[in-house]
This record gives sequence, structure tokens and C-alpha cells, in this order.
Amino acid sequence: MTTSRVCILAIDDNPANLMTLGSALEGEFDLQFATSGPLGIALALKSPPDLILLDVMMPEVDGFETYRRLGDQPSLRDIPVIFVTALSDVDSEVSGLSLGAADYITKPINVAIARHRIRNLVVREQLRKDVRGQRDQLRELAFHDALTGLSNRLMLNDRITQAMASSKRSGLYGALMFIDLDNFKPLNDIHGHEVGDLLLKNVAKRLTECVREADTVARVGGDEFVVMLSELCSDRAESAAQTAAVADKIRTNVARPYQLTVSRSDQPDNLVAHQCSASIGVAMFVSNETSPTDILKQADSAMYRAKEGGRNTVRFCEPTQDWYCPQPIFSNTT
Repeated sequence: MTTSRVCILAIDDNPANLMTLGSALEGEFDLQFATSGPLGIALALKSPPDLILLDVMMPEVDGFETYRRLGDQPSLRDIPVIFVTALSDVDSEVSGLSLGAADYITKPINVAIARHRIRNLVVREQLRKDVRGQRDQLRELAFHDALTGLSNRLMLNDRITQAMASSKRSGLYGALMFIDLDNFKPLNDIHGHEVGDLLLKNVAKRLTECVREADTVARVGGDEFVVMLSELCSDRAESAAQTAAVADKIRTNVARPYQLTVSRSDQPDNLVAHQCSASIGVAMFVSNETSPTDILKQADSAMYRAKEGGRNTVRFCEPTQDWYCPQPIFSNTT
């Protein structure tokens, strides 16, 4: 496995200094050179380096001002910078480090010391990137379902809490849909969990396509999903009608036939045709009049009533707002 070499951008108005740096570093790093701050920034924007060596004493735009301008660029502000200067007074070094520079090298450059400082900084920067990457991965695992990539229950609870707080300020209704696939177990029993997982991924995609980007789609159990609609309108009846329309769209899309392709390295692809339906329970909410847990329970209870009512059905938690599919269909696996 090959790894890309670290790229260093050296900014110095004196070509002799650039040649010294080049001869010291070219065997270990890829190098870019610029003879002024503005030219260095332009080069960095075009091809961002991993590290910048920045001379302080340059005409017109000195190193300190160049550093500030680098910080104004979102794509460059996190690149570590080492100041290189003939200034040996403490105040100048303090000025550079206080701006946020990673290190400070004085001229004339001691090549051996400079090389070690650069190496150490590169290693620290790589460790920082690794830690940040691992943190992002842990966050992804903590708040998202590993199979479908949808929000998980933890993220859903946070989104519900936020939606309720927003509803309290705006007076706009929200809705929670608890969705359970009908007769999902036979698919797993006949074709195995690999095919069941393919169906869940397909269902997740269809659910996401049925709602706005601002809405939330979560997987909360094996074949259980939750969709949260937020910021509907201030009238309860109109909000319920909007929710019913989205719920019917979801119900219709989930019921469309699936073609599930199972690929195995040692066998020909296996195509599994499948058709299923969904039972959907709906709970409306406004303000923070109840807790996220209670809203989920209300939608879950309505979903079980949809199951009892024939499946492939939408039920609101209030009996007066029941809404039915006229002709329930059932799972059909071939």
C-alpha cells in the first residue's frame, strides 16, 4: 500500500532561502514555492498543501498579514504554519505563535533542526487528522443506523425534542409516523437475512424520497421506521390532511414491487422479486405539550391499530381521524 507524500508550501521573497529549503526537504517531501504572500495564497487555494513554511520579513505583505489572510480562507485556515524569520527577539516569536502558528524557525536555518521540527509537526498533524476522522466515525455510528444510514433512535429523539421546541415558538404542528413493514419475517425465513437487509435498504431509500430534506427518517427496529414531519401549519385539521397525504404517498411507494439482487462472489446473481406493504400509525404534536417518548408511544399504538385493521393502512391516534386504504394488500414473495 502506497501513501501520498506530504506537500509543503514555502513562501519567501528570497530565492536563496527557497533553494536552501528545497535542497533540505525535497528528498522527503513534495515542495511548492512562492515568492510573496499573495502568490502563496493563490497557489494554496489551487492546490492546498499539508504544511506552510512562511517567511515573516517580506515586502508589501509580510508573513503575519499573510497568515491572517490564510485564516480568512475556509479551505486554508486549518493548515499548520511554521514561521521562518531572521528576527530572533522574543516579541516577534510571541507575535507569531499568538496568531496561531504551529512553530517558529529562525534564520540562518539549521537544516537538521528544521527537518526534525517539520517531521514532528507532520506526525502531530496526521495524528490530529486520524483522531478527527475516528471522532467523525464514532459520531456516525452513535447517531445513524449502520445498515441503512438513516437516523437511529438516539438521533430521532434529539430531532423530536428540537422539533417540539421549534413548534412551541412557531405554533406550527408536527407529525410522527410509526411505520412497520407487513409480513417482513417470511422474506427472512425463505431467503435469509441478506435479502431482508436489501429490502430494508430499499425501503429506507423510498421513505427518504417521500419527504422533504428538512424532515427526519429513522430506523428504530428490525423492520420499524419513523418519519417525522415538522413545521406543517398552525391549523390542526390542515396539518392532519397534509400528513395524511404524505402517509399515503409513503404507503403507496412502499407497496411498489421490489427487485432484490443478491450478489455472491462464488455464485451467479440471485434475483428475488418481492412485494410488501406497511402499517402506519400517526401522532400529531404541537408545542411541547407532551414528551417525545409519549408521542412515539401514541404513533406506535396507532400503528398496531393499523395492523389490526387489515394492514397496508394509515391510522391516526385519534379515532375520529382514522384513514384507511380501501383494499389492503399483503406480502407476496417469489
